[in-house]
Amino acid sequence: MKFETYLLLGIIVLGVWKTNRSVQRSRTAQERYFAVRTSLFLWLVGSLLLGALLFLPFKALILLLIPVFLGAVSLAKLLRASRVQMRREAQEEVDLERMKRVN
Repeated sequence: MKFETYLLLGIIVLGVWKTNRSVQRSRTAQERYFAVRTSLFLWLVGSLLLGALLFLPFKALILLLIPVFLGAVSLAKLLRASRVQMRREAQEEVDLERMKRVN
């Protein structure tokens, strides 16, 4: 088998493992739902980019990779911030309930 096939297989296995791990690490139902939606979106975008890599000529491919890289970095920051905000809101809710019980 070719090196590219092994590389693609490794990327798919890593993606499935990270998707499963992100869903398992979710603390609340809302965060789990967010993880599933995010994973589905990223798998869809990844498959579209893979199709573009296979069918576009080299010059168009280079022009495509520049905005894709910038978009991926921005998207990663946005998703991380969203997850942190959801965890913070859930923690504030727990703290508020604990304060009500003490008084």
